[in-house]
Amino acid sequence: MAVGFSSYEIARSGLRVSERGLFVTGHNLSNVNTLGFTRQQAIIETNPYITEYGNNGRLLQYGLGADIQETRQIRHTFLDIVYRQENTIQGYWDTRSKAFQDVEAILNDPMGDGLQGVMNKFWDSWQELSKEPESLTARAMVRQRGQELVYYYNHIGSQLDKLQNDLNMEIQVRVNEINSITSQIAMLNTQISAQEINGDKANDYRDQRNLLLDRLSILCDAEVNEMQDGQVDVTLGGYYLVNDGQSRNLYVQANAEDGEFFYPKLEGTNIKVNVKSGILKGLLEARGEVPGIKGSTENGTPNYKVDLTFAIDISDGNDFDNLRDSLSTYINELKKSGLDYNIRFITMGATSDVYGKIYDKNNIDDMLADLTASNLLEADTTISDGSFKGLIDELTALNNAPTGFREDAKKYTYVFTNKSIDGDSGTALGDATAYINSLKSMGMKVSVVTDTAYADNGLPDGLGNPEAGWSVITAGTGGNLMDINNDLAGYESMLKDWSDNLVQTVKDALGNIPPSLNIVSDVKIKLNAMLNRMVNEINALQMSGMTLDGKPGVAFFDVIDSNYPMEMGNLKLSDALLSDNGLNNITAAKTTAKGDNTVARQIANLRDVDILVNSTGRVSIDEYYRNLILEIGNGGMEADRIAANQATVVKAVDAQRNAISQVSMDEEMSNMMKFKFAYDASSRVLNIIDSMMETIITSMGRVGR
Repeated sequence: MAVGFSSYEIARSGLRVSERGLFVTGHNLSNVNTLGFTRQQAIIETNPYITEYGNNGRLLQYGLGADIQETRQIRHTFLDIVYRQENTIQGYWDTRSKAFQDVEAILNDPMGDGLQGVMNKFWDSWQELSKEPESLTARAMVRQRGQELVYYYNHIGSQLDKLQNDLNMEIQVRVNEINSITSQIAMLNTQISAQEINGDKANDYRDQRNLLLDRLSILCDAEVNEMQDGQVDVTLGGYYLVNDGQSRNLYVQANAEDGEFFYPKLEGTNIKVNVKSGILKGLLEARGEVPGIKGSTENGTPNYKVDLTFAIDISDGNDFDNLRDSLSTYINELKKSGLDYNIRFITMGATSDVYGKIYDKNNIDDMLADLTASNLLEADTTISDGSFKGLIDELTALNNAPTGFREDAKKYTYVFTNKSIDGDSGTALGDATAYINSLKSMGMKVSVVTDTAYADNGLPDGLGNPEAGWSVITAGTGGNLMDINNDLAGYESMLKDWSDNLVQTVKDALGNIPPSLNIVSDVKIKLNAMLNRMVNEINALQMSGMTLDGKPGVAFFDVIDSNYPMEMGNLKLSDALLSDNGLNNITAAKTTAKGDNTVARQIANLRDVDILVNSTGRVSIDEYYRNLILEIGNGGMEADRIAANQATVVKAVDAQRNAISQVSMDEEMSNMMKFKFAYDASSRVLNIIDSMMETIITSMGRVGR
């Protein structure tokens, strides 16, 4: 009878397993269109056999039917990892592609009537004025074209600023979305852990979590690691965003360092999280990973800043009459340069009255008077030797002080001495190398005016050790070595060369920026560099000639806010041109001679003069702009191509995932029939066993009852 009753159990287990299989099949069919649903499968296993000794003393086994081992998800973890990695890359390139499209739409070149067209009309108006330099009609055309140019530059500037602000706000939105996703993942971690601790499978919770992880993967390069208890840890840039059931948010906030530009930081800290890919990284680079402070040179404001230091060794034996007499020429050159300069004077071996005083464009005329009043350029017999090491210490202190050298300024030091590097005591070559390293760490170029006797070698010390010459210092820092015994003409020529080289170096560096992945900020830097060089050259030519009224020429362009240089959004025609007599103030001639068109012709030809430097070398304004448009076009095309290719890869991987995990109607119908027939068969077995039992019992008569 034991075997007979176990048959009941076999049939009953068949009913239960088939019923469970039908339930799973129905669950799959009902979620066929549910986003993120992964099909499930009832895994059937054989129940353990029962082993017993039979009446003949031999072992026998009889089974107890089947059971459901688990209801598992049909999911390929490796494909999930591949999909999320490729999805992150796609998010990054999609964002870059869209940013390039926005920049191209703003510039509207080369196919549209963009900035190139406006510049062409401006140059053409000067060409017309050169034909009739006294014509008021031609002058009116020049002024009108100038106004159009100013409007277009300022309009482009405002559009690019707006695009940056939009990208910045989207960064905040994406950070909030990441926070929402990570908090939901942490909550699902808790639910999954609680449900699976008893051996059950929280498949539907896992589907929700996988869907969130897929979305997170396109936003940033978060790393996911599943623990043995079914929970996942999520890290970004090396920091936990989700750890078991706890999540940690990112936040963005304007601050003094980055201005209004947002960078994701870890909640409760001031740590910037290093995002390497995904939409968030694409947005950061599209906006520009630069400070968002007004006037930031990294975000486009032309950098004309120069910090100049004159180091004077006034120890006995020095004479700086020629320097004093030639400085006025140098000052005049600086005034015309358009540079944003700060000048300091340091007395080597002593502290002068002007130490710590800074001369800029507002008080440059006071400099000569102060130097004379302080006798700074007169030899002082009380001072034995100027100390070059002491000078470097002072330069280092200025470099580190908040009120010292400006961080983004180019730094030059001019040393005037007729002594060796360390006077009469001597300095070993190793010390000179240390000096050079200190100066290079500050980005300081040092030029030295000294006696030619100290050019290659100094004075040996008491032990006969050789001392390095000044040429080692100048060559090591990129400066020049000059003869202190030059006459006045020699000094004037030297200072003019220094000024010319300084101006050219600063201007050449404006638009020739190192390659970076920033988009909008780089475009602003290059456009502002082009604008600045263009309007400064035109202003210089205008002020070099004579107006129609026979007066000295005036600037054509001016700034709106005098605290910032000429750049997009800070440009206007000068008030002199907008006055009632403005047309007469347009300078077309060098002289007052009738028909003189020298200045108008020079400005008209300026479009073809190589006044800018980019990655290809020295180029004209038109070539520079064409190269910029080409770079944007190439960048956009590359982003489009990679984004399209990446979309194909993501689609292919997703298709492979879906082929495994998505619900197949054919397969589910097949399963439904399989479990239905199995259920019917089990039911039939149960009926047959029941009939057999009934027959046996009724055949045994009353005795057997």
